[in-house]
Amino acid sequence: MGVTGFTRPAQLAAGMRLEGFSSGQAFVDGWLAARAAKAKARGSAVVYVSHRAGADSASEPPAGFYTLSSASVERDLIGGAWLKRNAPAQVPVILLGVLGVDSRYQGSGLGRMLLHDASLRALSIADSLGAKALVVDPVGGDAEAFYARYGFECIPGLERMFVPLSRWGK
Repeated sequence: MGVTGFTRPAQLAAGMRLEGFSSGQAFVDGWLAARAAKAKARGSAVVYVSHRAGADSASEPPAGFYTLSSASVERDLIGGAWLKRNAPAQVPVILLGVLGVDSRYQGSGLGRMLLHDASLRALSIADSLGAKALVVDPVGGDAEAFYARYGFECIPGLERMFVPLSRWGK
């Protein structure tokens, strides 16, 4: 991927410091601070974090993070053809719920690396569980442009974007 200086994303562990993470997006920062540990404990999302290489995760906040969870999209709400073609009433997908990069590391390629890692994990999950696409709920125009750059398309009729998992070899 060409990104150096960061650890491979790993699941959030007890004792990892989250305070001090600042992406410049209030929703993203607030979610990490207030909900990440709860989502892990409740089993509603798995949080993956990446740190600056050599950082002590107990004393330094993550450089970036993302979340994955299982989800579905109601077929009758989808306006386009591909995602709902030959699909059940609830189309199984993997949700990339939140992705954030600390403002100190924005522009370093870390966001691209996190998205790539999330995509590979989603593909692996889909091979075991079954899912048609990786779905995101972009927050703001910058996020929409970021995901579009990597092949995500708007889901007609919804405020979500998707990319077929077949794009990664499924």
